[in-house]
Amino acid sequence: MKTYYHLFANGADARNFITSEEEMIAAFNRVGVCKSLTEADVIAFSIEDSHPHILLWGSFEECRKFRDYYEDISSRCIARRRGSLDGVTLHCELYEVNETSYLRNVAAYTIIQATKDGKNVMPYDYLYGTGSLYFRSGRYALPWMIDDNGGIVRPICFRELSERQKRLLCGSTSRIPDDWLVCNGFILPTNYVDITRFEEIYRTHNCFRVFLSSGKNKYTDVLDKMASVRGIMIDDHEARKLCEAMCMDLFGRKGTRHITPEQRMNLARELYKKYTLSTRQLSILTKLPEEEICKYIR
Repeated sequence: MKTYYHLFANGADARNFITSEEEMIAAFNRVGVCKSLTEADVIAFSIEDSHPHILLWGSFEECRKFRDYYEDISSRCIARRRGSLDGVTLHCELYEVNETSYLRNVAAYTIIQATKDGKNVMPYDYLYGTGSLYFRSGRYALPWMIDDNGGIVRPICFRELSERQKRLLCGSTSRIPDDWLVCNGFILPTNYVDITRFEEIYRTHNCFRVFLSSGKNKYTDVLDKMASVRGIMIDDHEARKLCEAMCMDLFGRKGTRHITPEQRMNLARELYKKYTLSTRQLSILTKLPEEEICKYIR
């Protein structure tokens, strides 16, 4: 079943995620690369110095693939550019959004990140997000097509680039479709962002305006939800010990290898209730698909 998913990372963990403008552009372009590798639809996103926020539409499996590709390609790019991961821990969370009012909150929250975090820029002028794409009328120039002198640059097709340029643009061996447009070093989000679906969330220009200027309480709901999804950050080694101890208490077994899938799901629920571990960590500990865990512990 397809629905909306909010993908985000903990900025405290990934504080060195981006250290230069070149890395910011690369992180922006990776969204397009990951879209080309999956059937998940990108509805909106923004890239911050320490973390991304992306609103997706699709099945859990395809959105999970998107998340995993984004983490993997990001880590490889960082290691290649800096010679190491430089202390970056990019673990993105993914949670389902299916309530209309909350969806409107989180969609707006996704594109106002730069302004909310104190940058002197409005969402529709932010170069590393999609705020400029929605509820636009008449002729206008996309921010990625404007050069340093204010002139408009003509986009070109990906196929027109050299192999070296393609590799640098994508940041990996993966390639985007040949007919996608690029400009000023950016994979244009108009190639793949589902603008219509975003606008359907709000229906009218005025409704969109209201949610962009939502009060603190609405965005507090989003922050609380993200904190809940992240769970308590417990070291993997310690979490494994806690899992083994609880497995012994519940089933008389030290590990999950010799218990049934139903018992593993019960173990996941009990670990979540007692320690509020993330679904990703629960999946690793119990050897159950994260998609199934999400169905039964939320």
